[in-house]
Amino acid sequence: MSYPLIDPHLSYFKKVSLFKNLDETQIKKIMTIRTLSEIKKNDMITREGEIGDSMFILLKGEVEISKRLFISPVSSEISLQEKALIRLTDQQHSLLGEMARFLEKPERSASIKAMRPCSLAVLQKEELQKILDKDSTIASIIYKNIPAELCIRLIKSNKDILKLTTAFSLALEGD
Repeated sequence: MSYPLIDPHLSYFKKVSLFKNLDETQIKKIMTIRTLSEIKKNDMITREGEIGDSMFILLKGEVEISKRLFISPVSSEISLQEKALIRLTDQQHSLLGEMARFLEKPERSASIKAMRPCSLAVLQKEELQKILDKDSTIASIIYKNIPAELCIRLIKSNKDILKLTTAFSLALEGD
């Protein structure tokens, strides 16, 4: 079976953490369900706290991931100050929104903003689940890859929290 729209991007998809240890045929099977989304510079891809059930692969462009600095007592409040955490480019073969895969009503844990025009491959939770239900080999690999990616991010977050806590403690001691 030929996948003409996918083949030009196949070498790119092989470098995305979601597809680690999948062969070309397995990657192509997953990519048949993807849609493409073009995002303009400064447009929001996700907003922290919103419900969303899709994952994104950054094919082209640059995004900024940010989190709210304060917990709002009013959940509908929109104008909350956010702190940019990281910028990601297509050179990093970034997977975004992967926690949506595991939660019943997935609430976005961060906001994602396009810093340049972006192209995204979008994977909907339900469509991906259909493939995973039909192919246990793909499911086994995907169910190892996503938690592995989340663990890497958790380790980094823990180190960042330790640095912030240390800096805060030192600042308090200096007063």
